[in-house]
Amino acid sequence: MLRGTQTQRLFSAAAVLSLVAAGMCGCDVSRWDPGAPEVIEVSSYELVTDATQGSASHRVEEVWVYSTTDVLGVYPLPAKVALSSGSPQTLVLVPGIRANGVAASRRPYPFYEVNEVTVDGDPSTAEVHDFGGGYVDNGVLTTKVILAEDFESANRFVAGSNSNAEVIRITQPDQVFEGGGSGYIRLDSTQTQLSAATNEQLYNLPRDRPVYLEFNYKCDVSFLVGLDVLGGSQAGRLVILGLNPTCEADGECLWKKMYLDLFPVLSSMPDAQAFEISLNASILADGSEGNIWIDNFKFVHFAD
Repeated sequence: MLRGTQTQRLFSAAAVLSLVAAGMCGCDVSRWDPGAPEVIEVSSYELVTDATQGSASHRVEEVWVYSTTDVLGVYPLPAKVALSSGSPQTLVLVPGIRANGVAASRRPYPFYEVNEVTVDGDPSTAEVHDFGGGYVDNGVLTTKVILAEDFESANRFVAGSNSNAEVIRITQPDQVFEGGGSGYIRLDSTQTQLSAATNEQLYNLPRDRPVYLEFNYKCDVSFLVGLDVLGGSQAGRLVILGLNPTCEADGECLWKKMYLDLFPVLSSMPDAQAFEISLNASILADGSEGNIWIDNFKFVHFAD
């Protein structure tokens, strides 16, 4: 049991805390109101590209919001971001992606431009921002975009000797992702195996900085994407990522955008001479069928 002096001390401490809380708001604690927040509405991201940078398709699904001192949060787009009202402040809005298509690999994408926005701190005014930009080129960092294959006028993918399926260029408007052409792979009982790669492009990719392979795809059968490593101690085909069907419950397959992070594998191959993009897929020879559509392959990294 508590002795009398101990009880008095507890009640005294409680009284002090109550007085402090009441003093902070100058009124009954139950009626304390921190004030309405300031809200900024951020639109979906719009990517702007020129002819040397290829497709403007993207999969920016989130905005990372920074103040001058803190990370304020990550929000799905379009977003409504609540801010403390009071003084004006400058925010930095950074486009976010899912690297390798994995939710656990959500991160800011370093190659798309960020936006700076100044808000006035007044909750009674509407703050609306059209979120977007191009590839980074700010005098300090310049994005280099290598257009590997967009199927607009050619097809650089060639099937290997152990492949009975191939990548073909299609131009039917209802099959093409955008522009005049896309790549297509048909798998069935006679075309059961695909092993293909870009032919004699000899991509020279940096090993000391982030490098991504961007592309669009849809499929009703799984397939593999990787690199053919030319020269060096690890020469050969390197499978990096397996992609699953993109079909809905009603059977409709949807186009998706992929950001394949190549830095982990490239940084481990300092003596490789060059690279090609590789594709692999297979299907059972039992009457099963599969379809894969691809488009807009491009490597993205910062220039020297």
